[in-house]
Amino acid sequence: MAEILKASGKKVYKTQIINDRGIHICKSMIAWEKFGNGETPESTGIKGDKLVGNYYVAFDKAYKEEINELVSKGLSEEEAKKQAPILLEAQEMLLKWESGNESVIALWKKMNQWVYDGFDVSYKNLGVAFDKNYYESDTYILGKDVVAEGLKKGIFEQDKDGSVWIDLTDEGLDRKIVQRSDGTSVYITQDIGTAIERFKDYDIDSLTYTVGNEQDYHFKVLFLFLKKLTFTVLVKLILYI
Repeated sequence: MAEILKASGKKVYKTQIINDRGIHICKSMIAWEKFGNGETPESTGIKGDKLVGNYYVAFDKAYKEEINELVSKGLSEEEAKKQAPILLEAQEMLLKWESGNESVIALWKKMNQWVYDGFDVSYKNLGVAFDKNYYESDTYILGKDVVAEGLKKGIFEQDKDGSVWIDLTDEGLDRKIVQRSDGTSVYITQDIGTAIERFKDYDIDSLTYTVGNEQDYHFKVLFLFLKKLTFTVLVKLILYI
């Protein structure tokens, strides 16, 4: 996509966002602590991003088993999904990460480095390079600041449990959560921050996103966020499967 845009006469900056924090990362970390027995990419011969991905799968397997067990004890499936012990552990780990817990941060850095090293191998094999990498662990902070400002301006609304939402029903969508009740950010929070950072970092007049079409709805919501936050930007969504 970048080369096509360049060939059409555009000045192009290639950037990517690395989703290096959040509940999905904590799920892999919890699973590695429980089931990993200290294995590493070096000890297994498995590329780092693949190894960490395996533990995300392991978490999901254990999570489903716990749900089934809780349902067999009389809980509804919805209750079981919220009360499964391994999920509660992952949520607690995310809170510890956002508060700067040293042991959690150390494990996070170690496993993230495995992923980065695996990415580097894949990018080298594919001949892919970027002008800049953005990291969710940085941009989510700006995103949370924007959410706080939007809450003051009445763009967002806070529920009784403390979670923060935006109502997009007038635009044909629905209510979208932007901050959980425990104060932790969600995936779209960092996308707000990343979009703003890209316009600050580069002299650009548009953004082109290359994503899977399963993210179509997500980006419709993001673009509406930016519009409501008075970021008068031209944003294009390229669906790439």
